[in-house]
Amino acid sequence: MNLDWLQSFTEAAKQKSFSKAASINNISQPALSKHIKNLEINLNVRLFHRTPTGITLTEAGELFYNRIMPIIAELTLIRTDLQAFCRNNPIVIGSLPSIATYYLPLRIKDFKFMERPVSLMLQNTSHELLQSLKEERLDAVFIEAEHIDESLWSSELFTEQYYALFPLDHEYKSKNNVKLIELCGEPLITHQAPCDVRSHIVRQMELIGYQPNIVSEVSFGDFIYGSVATGTGITIIPELLAKNINHLNVFSLPIVDFGRTRTISLVSKNEKLGPILYQYIKNTD
Repeated sequence: MNLDWLQSFTEAAKQKSFSKAASINNISQPALSKHIKNLEINLNVRLFHRTPTGITLTEAGELFYNRIMPIIAELTLIRTDLQAFCRNNPIVIGSLPSIATYYLPLRIKDFKFMERPVSLMLQNTSHELLQSLKEERLDAVFIEAEHIDESLWSSELFTEQYYALFPLDHEYKSKNNVKLIELCGEPLITHQAPCDVRSHIVRQMELIGYQPNIVSEVSFGDFIYGSVATGTGITIIPELLAKNINHLNVFSLPIVDFGRTRTISLVSKNEKLGPILYQYIKNTD
């Protein structure tokens, strides 16, 4: 039994006319007549007497109308309550910390979807974010494109390379770029696992036959830059970060042969929200 069928039936019963009911429900008369016919087949009863002057409920139709109206009223109330619930609950967007810090703030500042405000939740890995999206704890996520599930709506936002970050007194200060092999012997500071960037650093160094010389693992973002500035070691970060922290006592160089880039995509299970949010973000670029 379909809610559209029920709405067509109750309106036709009130108006005593299929054409008037169709106009009120904003559908064609043939569509409404089909709804009624489907409902009669489903219930195995005739609901209306059809006459040249209009329609009237059969005895079975009267019984059904009286029983179904309280249910329709309750469904309408439930729908109203759910709409209010949605308006009062934010759209929850998940993001990697670097994207949330340096890319999203101005781009989603005034964004709303169906009059719902936006809140931001951070997780350290694309895998965690994607899992939260699938569990419907998040409405959309910003993740590395390689993790995307093809069954979900997605669109790429940008691609960036990786940079090495050094203290100002490092011997590479005069260079324009650096090769990965030049970094393999350096004391390395990384985020604690799990972390996408940390995994990429380890993997790329292993591919050229080296184990990273990790001397420190930190649990949150900004502390890692202070450690680099004081000479504890170097780190490797995405371009987005490198271009936003040069005000610190550090400098960055592009790694010309890191072996991979980072492509960030917007992903959502909601095929209405995804494109609207994507266009909103691109219009602010």
